[in-house]
Amino acid sequence: MAENLLTSNLVSLELQIPVQYELSVVIPTRNEAGNIAPLLSRIEQATKGIATEVVFVDDSTDDTPAVITRLKNQFSLQVKLVSRPPERRKNGLGGAVMEGFQVAQAPWVCVMDADLQHPPELLPKIYKHAEKTGSDVVVGSRLSAGGDASSLGFKRTIISRVFAGTTRITFPQRLKNVTDPLSGFFILRKSALNTDILRPDGFKILLEILATHPEMIVSEIPMHFGFRNAGESKASIKETVRYFRTLLRLRLAGNQTFLRFLGVGFSGLLVNSIALAAFTEFAAIHFLYSAILATQVSTLWNFSLTEMWVFGKRETERPFLQRLVGFLLVNNLLLLLRGPIMTLMVSLWGVHYLIANLVSLFAMTVLRYLVADHLIWNKGGTSRPMQNQNLDNIKTEIGATK
Repeated sequence: MAENLLTSNLVSLELQIPVQYELSVVIPTRNEAGNIAPLLSRIEQATKGIATEVVFVDDSTDDTPAVITRLKNQFSLQVKLVSRPPERRKNGLGGAVMEGFQVAQAPWVCVMDADLQHPPELLPKIYKHAEKTGSDVVVGSRLSAGGDASSLGFKRTIISRVFAGTTRITFPQRLKNVTDPLSGFFILRKSALNTDILRPDGFKILLEILATHPEMIVSEIPMHFGFRNAGESKASIKETVRYFRTLLRLRLAGNQTFLRFLGVGFSGLLVNSIALAAFTEFAAIHFLYSAILATQVSTLWNFSLTEMWVFGKRETERPFLQRLVGFLLVNNLLLLLRGPIMTLMVSLWGVHYLIANLVSLFAMTVLRYLVADHLIWNKGGTSRPMQNQNLDNIKTEIGATK
């Protein structure tokens, strides 16, 4: 009797002690009912010996939450489900991941998709790599040496590389060692994350984290991107617009110099359009030749405002004539890059040409700014008198390493 009572008390005490998880796996889901069983099975096999919990954050309109509820007790894993009502789904997959972070109890949180394109077998490798290297974030990269994204197909692989390249150009210092900043498979140290400064919008939550946490130590491991098991891809024109909106917001934050440069760029678009119409309609010049001439006019306009307003108070190494020639050269070279970008987006992915045009213009504006900031109007020493120090001290990007 006494022995039974002691056993009962020990069991009761055991149940009251919270489980100390080593790893939390956060998985945002939307209509992934057919993937849940194989996903949990592979996670269970991969994480043997690692105290693991799986947190599903669900935005589904099918029976995915019912499937998770039915299966969660069939595995040795601790499985949690957060079902988001429609009013909480506006911030997309990134918002779902954020809610998963709040529920996760382990010191390390790994984010992955439910479609099995992110191989669960990589979980122990990415977890051990994070612990061994002292990294705050480890990215599963499709684009690094040893990685593979061929399962996407030629068209989506090209688009993925263009978007990754555009992102790295936008944050050249912060992302110089990150080949796949748009990856959906990564692990992070929960204590290094400040969720209060995140504003997730769409499915590129890693970009948001990297851009707003410049102090984080980041490393990568190569990943072979798999084939979707069931369900449909969430990539769409809407998510593309969200991505560029996020990229623009993050790039503009805290950077008055770039804001001014962007304002000059918008005014140049108007000047370019007026010059194009004038050369074509009134001078009877073919529109292709008119476009070249209009580029020279808008380039001179942009240079004048950039010289006086954007970098006017910066002491530079290069004389005026070199700055002018350099700016003209850069703008004309960028004419050769915009065409292929638009062609790829329109012909390979079916993006509307107006959206493709805006994307190429934004990408070229960022690139032009970086060339102007680092090469043409690069700092050459002491500042001119009465300089507003904040304009130059808020340097080039959020992600500058401190």
